[in-house]
Amino acid sequence: MEDFTRLIFTTSHDPNGEQISLAKELAHKYNGEFIERKNLKDVLKEDEIYFVVNKNLTIDCKWKDGRLFFHPSVSKIRLNNYLKNGKDYLIESIKPEENDVILDLTFGLGSDALLLGYFCKEVIGIEASFPIYVVVKESLKRYQFKELWLKESSEKIKIYHENYKDFIKRQVDNSYDSVYCDPMFENPQFKSSSMNPLRKFASYDRIDKVDLENMIRISRKRVVVKARVNDSIWNEFKFNYNVGSKKSGVVFGVIEKK
Repeated sequence: MEDFTRLIFTTSHDPNGEQISLAKELAHKYNGEFIERKNLKDVLKEDEIYFVVNKNLTIDCKWKDGRLFFHPSVSKIRLNNYLKNGKDYLIESIKPEENDVILDLTFGLGSDALLLGYFCKEVIGIEASFPIYVVVKESLKRYQFKELWLKESSEKIKIYHENYKDFIKRQVDNSYDSVYCDPMFENPQFKSSSMNPLRKFASYDRIDKVDLENMIRISRKRVVVKARVNDSIWNEFKFNYNVGSKKSGVVFGVIEKK
């Protein structure tokens, strides 16, 4: 866990009883402290983050000039497009099947996991950043999805807070059907409004040789790594083939085990 001096849980302004109850529950669960919203400005230090329970019981992480919150992002659009034309580079590379258990090593806001959940049995998500983990884990179970498939997909997801490098070392051989890793790009584009709040908390660890060997070891079918075309990973490791778009500059490298 990152070294935060303290973890503050509060509510939005003029909270109802349910918000207050949940904020206290989360403070206890994560060894933090509950502070009433009306008192927050008196005790909050300038550089501190704090977690906010909203009216709809989702969780935000806020700080002086920013906000991190959960949303299903483009999952709905991507599935609709896939069902119309059969094209999505993530689905094309991972090839999820109905009984598959997929390991997502860099969970983030979970957009990829929600899409994968439509096709597979279960998605195990690993998230190294504690603020991202709390916001997504706690919001995912309370978010009011408008589409039934998104709700059903969210219920197939289990999220754990850990650095994926440590996690994969402990897993036994052939534990997951596919292993997916989408580390922060070496050469990012800062136009993405959905990604920018994550940059404050995200892990920037690069995949090394041991990591990739462990990913291969614990997968039954394949390993998929997402990176930009000009990232160094393509020069460092061999993949069976790549899937992606020259226009977007994003590529999925695939290592097949069968």
